[in-house]
Amino acid sequence: MEAKSKRSRLEKYARKKLTSQFGVQFGEDLHQLSTAEITELKKIRRRTYLKAGIAGALGIILLYVPYHLWKDFLFPTSLVKLPFFEVSIELEIEFLIYSVILVVVEIAYLTIVNVNVVSQIAHACGCPNPNDPHYESSVNALIAVGLEKKQKELKSIGINPFEGLSSAMVFLYQILLKLKAALSGFLLKVIVTKVLGRYVLRMFVDLAGIPIYAFWNIWGARTIMNEARVRVMAPTLIGKFVEIIHHEFKDNIKFKELIYPALQTISISKRNFHYNHFLLASTILNKHNVSLQTELEYNDNFLNELAETDSETKRGIGKVIVFGILIDGRLSARERRYINKLNDLKIVEYKVVQVNRWAKDYFEGKGLESFFAS
Repeated sequence: MEAKSKRSRLEKYARKKLTSQFGVQFGEDLHQLSTAEITELKKIRRRTYLKAGIAGALGIILLYVPYHLWKDFLFPTSLVKLPFFEVSIELEIEFLIYSVILVVVEIAYLTIVNVNVVSQIAHACGCPNPNDPHYESSVNALIAVGLEKKQKELKSIGINPFEGLSSAMVFLYQILLKLKAALSGFLLKVIVTKVLGRYVLRMFVDLAGIPIYAFWNIWGARTIMNEARVRVMAPTLIGKFVEIIHHEFKDNIKFKELIYPALQTISISKRNFHYNHFLLASTILNKHNVSLQTELEYNDNFLNELAETDSETKRGIGKVIVFGILIDGRLSARERRYINKLNDLKIVEYKVVQVNRWAKDYFEGKGLESFFAS
């Protein structure tokens, strides 16, 4: 009861959308998409792109058109004296307030769009299922996607994707991710000014940012939709994979000892907290009766040591690492390098092109039968 009272209005709204049932749910296996589901997902994607793009364009238009047409009337310049200093600076206070209001409105609108699209994707794929024993966890995970909340459950089992990085590097990495839209808009303005000349109308320079902000809104919506899709399909695949691995390696003591460092290796290859990785980690640790740790000692020489172990253990742990890498539905440049390193150390024989194909099959709802059989 206490947890419910602490939920924000947006969380309550997201929960209501996700737990409402809409018509017939397609398919019995969430990791395999039917033709009807794929068609519906494409429609959802197109509608969401349009909404996000229009929001980005309108944000720029509503900000700069009134500013340039009625600047003196709506946004006069005021002299503001700085406290503790004998200087005054010119500020367009009304314009700053107006800008903040527009930003808040756009963020609120995009958040609602995100929540709606996550619930639409989940329902199109037949999720969440009230009969699922992990129903509440699935709902919470999908709410986190819609609200763009980082789920750091990995820390609760001692796994940190930023292991080996200094606090300053982690902070800089996160700041650069947040500033990409603003930096892109700034660079475009510089380019437009250079190409058209210094004396081009300022309004056209400011409005040149329309496609940039529309693009980043669309990119953000795309990220949310992709994340919702892989979270919907992951639980059944993870359960199936863990059952296969457990059946084959349940009596392998060395395999059990290496599960934890293998999971840390997967996390570092991603440099990100990902709920699917947490689900894989908690499921496989529980299945093999590995005691959970809150502080895991990181071994930066793990892959080299793994290369020296027996072939069966190496094959099993290698398969866990590869599955963990592809479970978010795509391969980053860092993950490609990890797979190449696994090849060089002869831990796995799967090439980047094959792992990338499996990741795409998973994302497209084709399942991972070829990987399980490999």
